[in-house]
Amino acid sequence: MYSFPQYPIYSGLVGLFGGRDINYYLNEENGWGIDKEELIRSYDEAVKKGSIVKAIVIINPGNPTGSVLSYESLK
Repeated sequence: MYSFPQYPIYSGLVGLFGGRDINYYLNEENGWGIDKEELIRSYDEAVKKGSIVKAIVIINPGNPTGSVLSYESLK
């Protein structure tokens, strides 16, 4: 099972200013951690669809899971 982290206020503000969210998924088997490969997949997919990615927001602790990413995951 996969989940993507987000805070509703961030998503709302992105839309308000004309942007769009590009979600990355957390891996349940990895303690709801983040995978570098998943970030790359998400980025590449967004660019392929014509998005110009200007920022990456890492939600930590994760919402909705409440998990805290390890130093290695953040690095």
